[in-house]
Amino acid sequence: MNFTTHVMLGVLVGALAFGKPEIILLIGLGSAIPDLDREYAFFSRQSFRDHQIHRALFHNYLFLGLLYLINPFVALGAFLHTLLDALTTAKDRGVEWLYPFSRFVKKAANDEHGRSLETTKGEIYLYQYDPLEFTRKSDQDLKEWKQNPWRRTYGPALSGGLLDLAVFVSSLALFIFWIIVSYVSTGRLEGLMLSSYHVNIMLPFLIGAAGITVNMLAGEVDRRQRKGDNAKPTLFHNASFAVSLILILSALVIGAYLNQDHVVSFLLRSFPLILFGAFVTIASAYGVPKLYNRIGFIRKHHSEVDDKSKDDKDYQDPLIV
Repeated sequence: MNFTTHVMLGVLVGALAFGKPEIILLIGLGSAIPDLDREYAFFSRQSFRDHQIHRALFHNYLFLGLLYLINPFVALGAFLHTLLDALTTAKDRGVEWLYPFSRFVKKAANDEHGRSLETTKGEIYLYQYDPLEFTRKSDQDLKEWKQNPWRRTYGPALSGGLLDLAVFVSSLALFIFWIIVSYVSTGRLEGLMLSSYHVNIMLPFLIGAAGITVNMLAGEVDRRQRKGDNAKPTLFHNASFAVSLILILSALVIGAYLNQDHVVSFLLRSFPLILFGAFVTIASAYGVPKLYNRIGFIRKHHSEVDDKSKDDKDYQDPLIV
């Protein structure tokens, strides 16, 4: 989905659900964050493609949880972005919701056509391998040229198509309508006046927004100018990328400093729960599959029992007349 579409949807949801200027800005900012996992970092296109970082590194439940610890409204914006991306097809790579835990599984039980492969008792498999022909129609930074387990969630919508345009236009129209209604009912252009904002929110917001903007602009310019899969980013891009990271981290530090009371009270109240949640998440990811293997819970579902006739080229679906 287009970057502006994500931001516009986040701004609209913030306006309709909360109506407060600071919350609108925070949700809008959060809706821009997940695309920072694009091909804008310090590696070659081939390396980026091999690791399949985009729509994974910052498009997952764990990252959304970490953002929630920083600010729940920023996390809401990132969730809206991720949810919209999950509607895109295998061509646009959908979303890897369970990253990085999904990377623990290296094999699939079926090939990209759905035919059963040889499996080993006691190992964990994903259902099948990614459909390579679909992914080869993707952008350069998303193509796959070797088999990888199907770890992503896909949908029916082609990015950049009718849905993308419809979401942007309808979100923009509804936001303008909300501004008009707010002005008629209150006599104020809520959210469009400097008096609506507080420095402890606006300063870190502006610094963070500047960091994201530098990251994406420099990354897009570098990505379009780079030639060849093994070409690495230029020195100018690496410097710009480093500056963008410094700005984003500075926004977090300044935001925490200007809002110390909120940060301290949150940590005192929630830190034990955060530690417990982290322990349970990691233990589950590593321990549950091994436990299931040991006690024999993992076995083929009745719908996955090998049926050689279905793998035969001459097999005809009985439902097809």
